[in-house]
Amino acid sequence: MHGASEVEGEQPSPPRRLRDTERAMSQEPRTPDLVELTRRVHESLNSRDFDAVLGMFGPASVWDVSRWGLGSHAGLDAIRQYLEDWFGHLDEYEMQVDEVHDLGNGIVFAVVTQVTPGLGHPSLLPVRSGAVFVWAESVIARVTLYPNIDEGRAAAVRAADPPTQRNIDLHSHLIAAVLAGEMPDELLAPNFRIENRAYAATDHTYYGVKGLLELMSDLFEVFAAKPRFGAEEVIAASKDFVVASVCVDGLGVRSRKPLEFRWVGVTWFRDGKASRAIGYTSRREALEAVGLAE
Repeated sequence: MHGASEVEGEQPSPPRRLRDTERAMSQEPRTPDLVELTRRVHESLNSRDFDAVLGMFGPASVWDVSRWGLGSHAGLDAIRQYLEDWFGHLDEYEMQVDEVHDLGNGIVFAVVTQVTPGLGHPSLLPVRSGAVFVWAESVIARVTLYPNIDEGRAAAVRAADPPTQRNIDLHSHLIAAVLAGEMPDELLAPNFRIENRAYAATDHTYYGVKGLLELMSDLFEVFAAKPRFGAEEVIAASKDFVVASVCVDGLGVRSRKPLEFRWVGVTWFRDGKASRAIGYTSRREALEAVGLAE
């Protein structure tokens, strides 16, 4: 969706940041110490003590490596089988924990490098993953490994902060509703307003459901048929806003050649509804609108 600048009279809450809990924990002891428990998992993997690893999981726990093309394994038997299949045939390997963060609400994010001999290579080949652990007390309910570290980090932040994830979901619903030409009133605050400063044709303020649909109609009318419309990337999010890059593309109504509009927008949320949105020409402008820098 478009973006949103700060609503008058409101101070934005900062987006959720990762923090190094190894230092924080020394001042504020917590029970259980999820950072330490997460390190123990990898220490046990390094010593091939699969019993110790499984002792940290429950009967309904899940080890998800589907993003690596290795499936999702639910239950202790399935997890053990995966560990034995994956690590058992390796003569040499090491799991190196490069960083680990307790994000709260039972969510731990770790960057892990697995070093193993490559096939036909005498040297060791490193493979990095972003691991998202979901802990229930001292039991791992789920661990998901991401090949893309940034994707894993973002997933961990969202999981640790339900209001932020709610806003990301609302943002997705708004995009889908606009594309369908529909806009349920419950998605927008009563005083909702939107503007897209990226293009002269839409550089004024639209109000309410009718205004939002009018803005999109102004954009869509230059396309020969219904264009594709969607958020390409969620750049930043908090319990107050979502910053996302947006694209509309299709064939021009006159030229019949590819045509696209791109902008970076901020959608501001209040009480579970979108209250304001502004589209900007650049990522820098959008981030500055919510008090962030690239």
